[in-house]
Amino acid sequence: MLNYRKTGHSQSAIIFVHGNSQSLHTWDSVVIQNALQKYTLISVDLPGLGLSFRSNNPDADYTIKGLAQHLNTFLAQIHEKEFILVGTSLGTSIIGEIKAFPLNCKGIFLCGAMLTSRNIMVKDMIRPGVSIAAAFKATPADEEIDFLIDHFIFKDNQPIKDHYKMVFKKTDPQFRAALGNSLRLPNNATDKIANLIAANLPTAMAFGSQERLIQTDYLEQSGLPKWRNEIFKIPKAGHCIELDQPAALATLIGAFASDGFR
Repeated sequence: MLNYRKTGHSQSAIIFVHGNSQSLHTWDSVVIQNALQKYTLISVDLPGLGLSFRSNNPDADYTIKGLAQHLNTFLAQIHEKEFILVGTSLGTSIIGEIKAFPLNCKGIFLCGAMLTSRNIMVKDMIRPGVSIAAAFKATPADEEIDFLIDHFIFKDNQPIKDHYKMVFKKTDPQFRAALGNSLRLPNNATDKIANLIAANLPTAMAFGSQERLIQTDYLEQSGLPKWRNEIFKIPKAGHCIELDQPAALATLIGAFASDGFR
């Protein structure tokens, strides 16, 4: 069982999935917002991260497929009548890897989406000249971590960046190494966009208007259904919208949940 934190008593739940070298605490400033208080809110730690288990078989557990299997096992144990999934960054890739969502899943909200397909590789979504090498190294240098975090977070808020760096360093180093190795294997990629289209669930997408990592237009012609026929751009936010603009993000998630839980 993955470590998680749960608040609220509603039969309608929102489940939050964090990104690479993060923990459930990346959502702390989102889940306290008034726009979400009528729902049960569940934030989860992925394997190797936060307080979830560290794997004895990282080459299985720390791949996108392995992480998706652990997440799907967790979702199967959700007792609430209905839920929506919210993911950020790597969390969106893990959600996109799921081939069969539980029947009580009513929607998917993707922040800073990183979705590969037959026609879209990781290199196609990363902005030119930006290195994400630190995200896939067991023990990157401090300078590499700082560069990555500066491209994740737009706001000039050093305590937020320092906390991310602390969590990054507490992550099982094998998580990043095994994840990176798995992404380099030939024929190991799932068409995540096709998976999400086949799921036939309401899907919302949001990027930060100041995104410095991902090209925010790469999904425009992907065929993914767009909630309200729009890919949302959150002002004054970078890749980690949940850290830059938690109130604005919570408001949008709340509106999506209201539609999804009708």
